[in-house]
Amino acid sequence: MKTLKITFIIVVVLGILGFVWLNKNSKEKHEVSIAGCYAVVFNKDVYTLNVGSQSGENFSGTLAFKNFEKDSSSGTFVGTYKNGILLGDYSFQSEGMYSVMQVIFKKTGDDFIRGYGETTEGGIRFADTSNVTYDSSSPLSVFKKTECK
Repeated sequence: MKTLKITFIIVVVLGILGFVWLNKNSKEKHEVSIAGCYAVVFNKDVYTLNVGSQSGENFSGTLAFKNFEKDSSSGTFVGTYKNGILLGDYSFQSEGMYSVMQVIFKKTGDDFIRGYGETTEGGIRFADTSNVTYDSSSPLSVFKKTECK
């Protein structure tokens, strides 16, 4: 009877320790840092995503679309990173006008793939972020992890 109680206590303690260990490792996996620089270079077009800071699910950084001999834009990019999806508001200047639009990326390995989908009237926000398409075959959609300059 005494041996059974001791065995039960040991099993309960090991179970609690195992649960704590798994829970700790699970949190660490979700708190992976995405801070850094990502870029697309295609012909003479250069697009950059720089995630400057991250606190939990929130991030802030910059986004720039430098098109060769076409309109370009650059500005701040602020939002959330959850379940491998980077979703935020891109506040930028282009041709002397200030604009804001929602931009979305999906983390794939070390890189981010830009998502495209139906937008609400005015083209500022996605109508439904669950219906966004991520096309890695598009040469201007895959932002590869790179050294920050």
